[in-house]
Amino acid sequence: MVIRITVLFMLITNLQTWAQENTQTVLKELPALKTDQPPTIDGVLNDTCWQDAPQATGFTDERTEKPAKNQSVGRVVYTDTAIYVGLHLYDDMPDKIVARQTKDQTRIRGEDWVSFSLDPFHTHQFSDRNFFIVNPLGTKFAHLATGRAEKSEWIGLWKAAAQIVEDGWVVEMEIPWQMLDYPDTTKPIRMGINIDRLQQHTGERSWWCNLGVNEFRENDGHWIDVLPPPRKRELKLLPYLIGGISETETDDREYTARTGADIRYEVTPQLRLIGTANPDFDNIEQAVEGIDFSYGERFVPDRRPFFSEGSNVYRLGRLFHSRRITDMDGGLKLFGKLGKNTSVGTLGTYHRNNQNVILQASQSFTATSNIRAAFLSHHHRDIGLNNVGYLSGDVRHGKFSVGSNLIQTWAGESDGRNGFVSVGYNGSLFQHYLSSFFVDSDFVNRLGYLPFTGYRGIGLGSFIKNEWREGFFRRVSASVQSQISNTYEGEVFRRDLFISSLILTHSDYALAAGWRGGQFEEFNDSVFSIGFRARASDRFNNVGITYNWGEQAGERIHRISGNLNLRAYGFTAGFSSQIQWHFERRYQQILTLTYDFSPALSLGSRLIWQVEGINIYFALRRSGYAGTDFFIILGEPNASEFKQRLIAKVIRSF
Repeated sequence: MVIRITVLFMLITNLQTWAQENTQTVLKELPALKTDQPPTIDGVLNDTCWQDAPQATGFTDERTEKPAKNQSVGRVVYTDTAIYVGLHLYDDMPDKIVARQTKDQTRIRGEDWVSFSLDPFHTHQFSDRNFFIVNPLGTKFAHLATGRAEKSEWIGLWKAAAQIVEDGWVVEMEIPWQMLDYPDTTKPIRMGINIDRLQQHTGERSWWCNLGVNEFRENDGHWIDVLPPPRKRELKLLPYLIGGISETETDDREYTARTGADIRYEVTPQLRLIGTANPDFDNIEQAVEGIDFSYGERFVPDRRPFFSEGSNVYRLGRLFHSRRITDMDGGLKLFGKLGKNTSVGTLGTYHRNNQNVILQASQSFTATSNIRAAFLSHHHRDIGLNNVGYLSGDVRHGKFSVGSNLIQTWAGESDGRNGFVSVGYNGSLFQHYLSSFFVDSDFVNRLGYLPFTGYRGIGLGSFIKNEWREGFFRRVSASVQSQISNTYEGEVFRRDLFISSLILTHSDYALAAGWRGGQFEEFNDSVFSIGFRARASDRFNNVGITYNWGEQAGERIHRISGNLNLRAYGFTAGFSSQIQWHFERRYQQILTLTYDFSPALSLGSRLIWQVEGINIYFALRRSGYAGTDFFIILGEPNASEFKQRLIAKVIRSF
């Protein structure tokens, strides 16, 4: 297996020239226009600069690859301070435009939106891509290159305004240069650029330069002859102060006072240093682990901002699972670009009991080929040292792709390996993959997520998905996936077959059905599932129910789960419930309530009721906007039971 992976790395390296020669060249270009009269950001395209601005026209439906039924027109101008985008999004049924989200920097889905994307280094890599999304209410969401923008306070004050008009809706954006990474140049350059839009009531997603359903980014358009201004380096500080009172297990009162800070400094215009001292992780609402049965540890995502910032640089799959780091007195991250095609990222955390270090570098050769290397080190005072080396590469030619990785660990006398090779086909209707993998029995990665070791085998899968812009069906998809693996001793580890399907109608009902069966070690499993959702695309008002039944781990299993979400008059309520009958009866009910006084100020609560106990907490928060943020929290967000605790937290951005 190791030999096969090594050969594949050689193949990827030697294919870089071939991939570059065969990368599709996009002919759509938009000349850069510098203006001395920037527009007023009011959602009205009557400013002088828009009249002479080059127009981005001819939008294409990504699924049908035909001209979009409802076209859009984009305009872009710039000054030495900012980039300005003006968009007219035509809609022959403006009364059916959907707009719900009112909170900035919250992902916009299930409604109309438009996105302006910019690739300043013109690499066509996702990690270098900035996109700015606005809905018809003018609500904004930004994703900045390298995965910045997780902290709202550090994004930058970009502006947007939108309004619905008689033939569609209109958007204006102002994006300061200062919030972007871009080449340091004195000569005009070209940048990657694109505009895409979702029309919710038909499901039509259209692009100025069509990337297709798989979003092949090498097909982006070009913004030509743009001269960005010199960039100023910034230093931002986010100190916090916490004071509070809580009740101990002996019914005594305990007073709390602590302080800490986050810092962000631009070492170079393309390289950022993020630091944290005495971080406050106790008051961050983490994702809740479900109660559904699993043979191994379940993966639960990490919502702590320090680990999210720069996420594209640290995109190492499950090689690094940041929830493994529970205790931390301070941390540093340095990430960004050393050159147009070279990105680096380092991470270090310190606690008196453990220290962690991650070093990562990636090199892109073309828009569709790159290699990545990483080194992870975990040292625990009681357990010792665990080092991990990682090397991966992938290349795509058209719709065909090849990828692989090889991981080596050193933990005491252990030097186990983990490897993976995959080939795939990514068509507009069908996708297929075939993979081969192995995990040595003595593979140890204390910073990663890998529930099982000591097996090897193959995996394969096929997916089909189609969409229709009118009629009863909106989307139909189905998949078949299988894994066949044995232990190193030749015993059966897993024989797994998973079949799933989904039907979504234009009336916004969804029906899902699936079956998973096969063998896991000595157990023969067979579990069916069926689920139904109404208002499936509406994140604020929907209802759904799912039922699973069959046999798993030698016992009959029944699980029923459901959710209900409602929003009215500023109130948002969400309720999810799971009840499982298996080895024992388990249940989990989660109720969340939020009242928005304004887009910045809200009162929220979450109640979790399960076998282990009942926990509830309340939080009044002002966050995500310029100025001083504050939180007043009653209870503890991630405790197993309610804790009598009142905390006030103030954050100031400098």
